[in-house]
Amino acid sequence: MTASGGARTDGPEPPTGRPVADADRLAAVRESGLPAAVDSAAFDRLARLAARLLAVPVSLVTVVDENRQVFVGQHGLSEPWATARQTPLSHSFCRHVVESGKPLVIDDARLDPRLRDNLAIPELGVVGYCAVPLATRDGRVLGAFCAIEHRPRAWSSSDLGTLLDLAAIAMSEIGHRSELARRTASEDRLRVLVSEIDHRVKNSLAVTRSLLEMQARTADDSYIREQLEEAATRVSTIALVHDRLYGHETAASIRLDDYLPRLCADLAASFGVGPEGFRIAAAPVAMPVDRVVSLGLIVTHLVTTAMKRRSDRVTVSFATDAAGDHVLTVGDAADALAQAEAGRSTGLGSRLMSALTRQFGGEATTTPDGGVHIRIPRAALE
Repeated sequence: MTASGGARTDGPEPPTGRPVADADRLAAVRESGLPAAVDSAAFDRLARLAARLLAVPVSLVTVVDENRQVFVGQHGLSEPWATARQTPLSHSFCRHVVESGKPLVIDDARLDPRLRDNLAIPELGVVGYCAVPLATRDGRVLGAFCAIEHRPRAWSSSDLGTLLDLAAIAMSEIGHRSELARRTASEDRLRVLVSEIDHRVKNSLAVTRSLLEMQARTADDSYIREQLEEAATRVSTIALVHDRLYGHETAASIRLDDYLPRLCADLAASFGVGPEGFRIAAAPVAMPVDRVVSLGLIVTHLVTTAMKRRSDRVTVSFATDAAGDHVLTVGDAADALAQAEAGRSTGLGSRLMSALTRQFGGEATTTPDGGVHIRIPRAALE
């Protein structure tokens, strides 16, 4: 429609009152992440593009909050506005776009009864004005994308269409940023939750181990005492595995050439042995976290067996053979396999090692020098 003084608006006249302060709309502004902290480069490029396409001296991408309009994107503003990148609403035409939720096209603001007293005319030089709303999918208007002339201008439907297209691009950018902010907040909450779970798991394992050790010290039966001590060792092993895996909680896989040396260093420390007590060679194989847990328990039992033999040095090797299968070798650990094969061991560790090896579809044999050699099909660790 054509308003007095050569001003044109699409749709009804803006409503009275201050819908600019509408609580739901202001909540949408906050959720967008604008204008609190914004990297303006992308929006400045859109403003420059609008100025070039429409041949205007000034173009703005504005976000309107309760008391001000902020230029998240701007081109052609004079100082001090270019540096301040905001004005109070006394200098805002865009608030009318927010209030109506519709495009606003003004040929000469000096002749429009709604705008002729607006301070943007004398201080920012706004005379011709064409703007479209920046609205979310649910209709919350965050601000406006506008083109400004310092003289009267008869805007065309093509001009308005160009602004509508650029506004859609701006809203797509705002949507991406909002989604990124939501994901970041969700990841932060998840990180806190994982940290809390880790703390509780560590405490629970420590308490369980202490109780088992206490029961073992007071047990009169040597067999029961041995089983309690072995159970305490297994709990300690799980705690070590958890501690090493916790640092990789966001990873889908873990490299064994990083994990196995760290696990063995922990085991050495639990036996009071320095790092010189181990010789470790691990291929740079990446493996899913759940597979690492099982493999870590197997390695821990074999290494613990070797340490109990008081070996001067325990060798641990994880390699890939010519067929692509994986081969785990632990020196001086044959006792664990011999007892399991003979059916003489009722210990938790040996039963667990045998069960996990079968789970992998692996085959365990002893080496001539008293070690254990476990071949695991490649597919079992993928």
